[in-house]
This record gives sequence, C-alpha cells and structure tokens, in this order.
Amino acid sequence: GYASTNDQDRAGDIIEPKAWSKGGIGNYENNPIILFNHDYHNPIGKTTELGVDDIGLKIKGKISKSAGKIRDLVKEGVLGAFSVGFRVKDADYNEETDGYRIKDAELFEISVVSVPANQAATFSVAKSFDSDKDYQNWKTNNVKTGQSITIDSPEATVNQTVIKETEMSENTENFDLDEFAKQAAEKAVAAYAMKQAEQKAKTEAEAQQAADEEAAVQAGIQEKKAEVESIVKAGTEGAERLVSDLEARVNKGYTNLESVVDELKSELKEKSDEIMNIRESKRTFSDRGEKKGFYNSKDIDDAWLLSKALGRPMEDTVYGKSVIEKQNAHSGVAVSSADFEQEVSTNIERDIQNKLILAPMFEEITMNAATMLIPVLPDAGYAEFTSNQAATGSSPHGNLEERGDTYGSPYAGIDLTERSLTTKKLISTSYLGNETEEDAIMPVLPLIRESMIRAHARSVESGLLVGNLADGPFGTSGACFDGIVTLASGDSDKTQSTTAFASEALTAAHLLGARKNMGKYGVNAADVVYIVNQTEWFNLMDDAEFQDVNLVGDSLASKVQGAVGMVYGSPVVLCDEFATPAVGKYYACAVNPSMFIKGRLRGMTVESDYEVANQRRVLVASQRIGFIDKIDASTAKWALQYKAS
Repeated sequence: GYASTNDQDRAGDIIEPKAWSKGGIGNYENNPIILFNHDYHNPIGKTTELGVDDIGLKIKGKISKSAGKIRDLVKEGVLGAFSVGFRVKDADYNEETDGYRIKDAELFEISVVSVPANQAATFSVAKSFDSDKDYQNWKTNNVKTGQSITIDSPEATVNQTVIKETEMSENTENFDLDEFAKQAAEKAVAAYAMKQAEQKAKTEAEAQQAADEEAAVQAGIQEKKAEVESIVKAGTEGAERLVSDLEARVNKGYTNLESVVDELKSELKEKSDEIMNIRESKRTFSDRGEKKGFYNSKDIDDAWLLSKALGRPMEDTVYGKSVIEKQNAHSGVAVSSADFEQEVSTNIERDIQNKLILAPMFEEITMNAATMLIPVLPDAGYAEFTSNQAATGSSPHGNLEERGDTYGSPYAGIDLTERSLTTKKLISTSYLGNETEEDAIMPVLPLIRESMIRAHARSVESGLLVGNLADGPFGTSGACFDGIVTLASGDSDKTQSTTAFASEALTAAHLLGARKNMGKYGVNAADVVYIVNQTEWFNLMDDAEFQDVNLVGDSLASKVQGAVGMVYGSPVVLCDEFATPAVGKYYACAVNPSMFIKGRLRGMTVESDYEVANQRRVLVASQRIGFIDKIDASTAKWALQYKAS
C-alpha cells in the first residue's frame, strides 16, 4: 500500500511525492523497520520494497510472526493504515488550510497505525506463502467459503475465489473433454478482451473528464487567487503597521505593558491571525540533527512566556499545547516542564549575553552561594640566596608574608589574602491586565521578551561600568555592586580634566596617560581596554593617533566585542552607560579586565504573580550576579573625569 500520499491529512498538511525523491529515504533503506503506532520499542516487521510514484510513497512489507496480536489484527483487516515519521527539511505555508505543503523530508520510520493522519494511506490484506501446501493450510484455517482473498507469491499475484465444491458425475460417456476445453478457452479469451476494452474506454473517459474538471478548477483558482491576494495584501499591510506601532509603544513604556495592550486590544484580536502568519512565514526549516535540540526554541520561548503571562500551565494554553505536541513528536519522548523552563532560561540568558559589550571582557565564575570567599596571592616576594647552607634569618622566605618586609633580613614574603564576592539580584517587571486574552497577548510576546532582554542587558552594563555611584541609575544605597568607575573613584585612581565646563576633547594622549597611571597593570597594551562615552568617541576620531576599525581590520572586532578602534595597541570600546557629560562626571576609563572577576549564582528565572487589588498579572525576570576586583585598591583601573566646575 501507500505509506504516504499526496492527499491532505487531518492537520492540513500535504506531503508531495517528490519530497521523498531528494535523498530522504536513503537512510531508512539501510534499516527499513516497520513499527506499531510509532513506538520505537515495538517493531513488528520490515519493508521489503520501497518506491515513489505520482501518488506517493509506495511500500510492500512483511509482518513478523513475533508481532502477535498486531499480526492477527492486520491479517483480519482490522488494522489497515500506514503512517510515517519524518523530519521536515523544506515546506511552504498554506494559508487556506493552515497547514504546510512539504517539499523535502527525511523518512525516519513507517508505522502500522489504528488512526492515520492521512486517511488515504492504507494497504490491502496480503500474505506470502513459501509453498502451495502452506497456502492450503492457511486457507483452511482462516478463509470462509465464498470469501475473496489476495495471494502474494514469488512468481505472480493471482486473485482466486474460494467456492463450494460440486461433486462431478462419473458418467462421461458422451462428454467431449477437448471440445469443452476449447470452448472454455475461447470464452475466457473473449471475456478478457471485452474486459480490457471496457477498462480502456473507461480510463480514457475518466482521464478526459478529469482534464476538463482540472481546467475548470485552475481557471477558478486563478480568479480566486487574484481576489484573495488583494485582500491578503491589504490585511498584511495593516498587520505589519500594527506590529510596528506595538514595538514603538512597548519601547517607550516597557514596565507598563498593561496600558499598551489595552489600547490596542481590539486591533490585536482582529488581526491576530495575520500577525501569526507573518511570524510563521519567517520560519525556516533546517537540519537540527538527531535529538540535539528542541523543535523550535523561539516557539518554546513564546509558549512559556504566554503561560506565565496568563498564569496557567503551559499545556493549558492553546499555543502551548500545540508546541508541546510538536516537541514530543520531534524528540520521540515526552519532554518535562522543567526541560522547557531550562531551555527558556538558557535562551534568554544567551540573548542577554549577545547584547553585552563590557561583560564578555571579564572572567565569569559560577557560584553555589550568594557570597563566596576567593583566596588571592597578589604577588611573590624574593627567594633568598644563602652561603654555607645558612640563611640570615630563621629560614628563606618568598611567599605568604607582608610585602613590606621583602627588603632586608629576614626577607619575609607576601600575605595570602581573600576577597568576598557577593551577588546582587537583578529584576525586571512588566504588567498585563487580567482580562487580556491569549489572542491579544500572542502578537506582543516577542516584544515582551525583547524588552526583558534589553532591560537586563542595560542594567548589567551600567552595573559593571558605574555600579553603586550617584551617576548611575541605581544610586548609592548598595543595591548594586561597585562598578569600575565606582572603584576608581573610591581609590582616587582618576585624572580630572583642567578644561572647564565639561568641554574636554579626548585625545590618544589622555588615554595613554591613564594607562601610564595604571603602573604594572598597564604595561602590556593587549591587557588594557579603554571605555569611552559617545561624545568623547567623536572627539577621539579627530586624533591622528586613533586607529578605527578600518585601519586595524576585522581581527579586532573578533577579539573584543563592541570595539570601535585602537590607541597604541589597546582596543577602544564605546559604552552608552556613562552619565550625560557635565561638570564632575566621568567620561572614560582604562581597565585591565584580567584583574576583575564576575560571579553568577544561577541563570535567568521568569516568574509571574497576580495582584488582586490591581487586577493585573506581573511578569518578573530575575538573575543574580556579582562583580569585584581581585586585588583591593590596585591600579588595574583608571578613570577620566570632567572638571568639577
């Protein structure tokens, strides 16, 4: 029978016969197993012949005697349908059926099923016999008198009808056997010729009728297509304008999504289908390997955030249920909610990292508690040369003592110190009204996710650069850790401009001076990174010593994310988290990233809660991170500051 046909299945999908002709059945032919109900643990036979014709994927298979009850059900005709397990490699979305026309696929397995997705994928009752004796035994035990059966033998396929036997008379005196045989042969030939002629005429008539109907259908389709295209174009343009309007409003008021959604609730519900189709049309199918990832990470992110926004389990939303079914079909096993949560957390954290400029420069460690003590050995002392096996002190030294005692007897070493790295919780919130429906939320989910990622990325960058300082968004209450500028200000590792009214024009000489003040931490140009604000970056571009990316090549960008040029061998990074230029504000700094460490307690967590008094649901994304210099009060950073007045 046919494992797959070009008919539309119950999900609205159509698998074109040519989808199997592009190498998609090659791997299956190496191990042509037939399963029952797509259960990998329940093989029941194997495919003996496999081919593709105009109708679809045609197969001939043999059911094993070990299949037990399933073999009996197939033999009795109770089970009579095939289903295929495959991976989509290329497909087009069909708006009219809300399904896909699959143009390229890879076959994984073929199953005998009780309820097929494609109702046309059926097979006939057939059995193979090694000898005529085996056939007679099977016929006696399984076929009732008068029942029509089909026999599949190595030589040919013959249709035989079992009928009740009639006892022949032994009186053959006037019976001419040769004449009877001749007449029977002539009648059989005439009947066969007549049947062939009737069949040919019927086939030609059906072909002509089908051609006429197809021509009429095509004419109607072309006419309808032109009408639909004009309607769809108008609807799509309206949906695209609505999406653009949504994005602009969300960017302006991220934390108050409730008002944004309420203002456009009716438009969102009306154009929900068009917006979803725009998103679906941008989806691409590619080889994802064998169970190496999830079905579609973006769909999983949206489904998870939708469940949190509505306050319902993922499987209790229409969209979430669809995503879970597709994922389980893709992986072959049921995926737990914890796996979905881990995938979403990883995806959001990865996207935040992709937007960061400063964070990738610093070493990050994974912490198992909110506070961690880090042992530090800042430097090494001097080992002692001795004569006659005798030291001037009690014994030679070199480490684990005060640095100030390294000159002169007894030549002590350096103390082993420790630094306390503490994480701070970073939280973003957004609100949705209680009456917001799933159809209205779906179009804004990508915007909610993007705003969440952007908010965390900006806070991480600002914390690393400014941190617990009045110039930053977090103030001086200790809510944030100390950033580079905060540490430099506290240790007086800074240079204040002599030009009044924040009118300093940054040059390469200023940056080189900051590097010089770093002492031994600024000796190696490759270890130093300059961070500047936007105003001084434009001023720096006028300096002949500044080399932008056009001069240093692409190799710089691949080493330091966000780098815009170099000064004397050190990369220059542009960061928008400096305070607006004004008297007493910081505008640039030099830093040795290897002398700082960044800690992370856990990944991103997305939670939700319902505020009864306000009749709204709050969506909260949080993470815990920390930042500290490895050696307290070192000159591994140096800030540049506008004149105070």
